[in-house]
Amino acid sequence: MKNEMIHLYSDNLIKVISPSQWTNAAWIIIGVGSVVIKFPLLMLLTLIKILDVYYWRYEFHERTLMERRGILKVTRRELHYYRIKSIKVEEPFWMRLLGLANVTVLTSDPYLPELVFYAVKNGNGIRNELRGLVYQQRKDEGVREFDMFQL
Repeated sequence: MKNEMIHLYSDNLIKVISPSQWTNAAWIIIGVGSVVIKFPLLMLLTLIKILDVYYWRYEFHERTLMERRGILKVTRRELHYYRIKSIKVEEPFWMRLLGLANVTVLTSDPYLPELVFYAVKNGNGIRNELRGLVYQQRKDEGVREFDMFQL
């Protein structure tokens, strides 16, 4: 019975993406300047910012989407695909020049009403992939989403 439960709820990893280090461009410039003027606190802050983005991951599993962030204190936020209500892709001018986008996912999860993929490559591709995963998850689980509005 135990093996059946593990097999029934296995959630295989499909894809992993992470934000671009371009989000730290200003910090990197400050870090280089701090090396020149020999200011160790700014060097340390720059290193922390770079490591924060380096260890920040968005993991696409078969049934769930997980955000993992942190260096010493790691936070994992998990979202079932069938809870996704809407997906928005924003491409500010400077990000478009670099081929990056912010993808915002609105959900019906009370603890995670919004999940933002910051500065990721191929924002429209991620949106389309998420759409397909949401549709498949709802179909597999027999879930239908209803909105209840106050009248």
